[in-house]
Amino acid sequence: MILDLQLQVMSTMLAAGLVIGLNLTLYDRYIIRRRTGGLRWLTDGVFWCVQALLVFLLLFNVNGGEWRFYVLLSIICGFAGYEALIKKSFVAVLSFIDRIVKWIVRMLTMVVGALIFTPVFWVVRLIRAVFQTLFSGICRIFIVIGKILTRPFQPFIQFLKNKQSFFAKKIKKWLNLLYNRE
Repeated sequence: MILDLQLQVMSTMLAAGLVIGLNLTLYDRYIIRRRTGGLRWLTDGVFWCVQALLVFLLLFNVNGGEWRFYVLLSIICGFAGYEALIKKSFVAVLSFIDRIVKWIVRMLTMVVGALIFTPVFWVVRLIRAVFQTLFSGICRIFIVIGKILTRPFQPFIQFLKNKQSFFAKKIKKWLNLLYNRE
């Protein structure tokens, strides 16, 4: 292998180590780590398989997939360079982006609430008030109509009320006689 190709492989693998460090930081930051057990082992295994596949694809594109010891050293040096030089600032940038995204989501929630949910709430309250008013008015109309229709029968209704109390007294007297026998 010529020196130019070796330098190209070495620089590509340094970049691959850097990318592995970036991906590992993202993975540790955004994957839920509370659980231990099968799910964690599965996600870790998938992560490292994807990283190995990416490194192999890069190496295959550069030199046809020939694996040498300096390739491994280049990946380790790229990862160490990331850890020493870039990780702190990358985490700070991620924290800043997280704050911006949370602020945007909070603002969008407030805007959606103000522009969609609040007017819908007021429209529903308005419709409810209109229906209550209409129902109350219709009930009052029916009460007035009922009073108008029952006015000719008022003496008969009064007579029934008097008879009802008369019959109630008779029934009460009869029940007292029935239960108070000794």
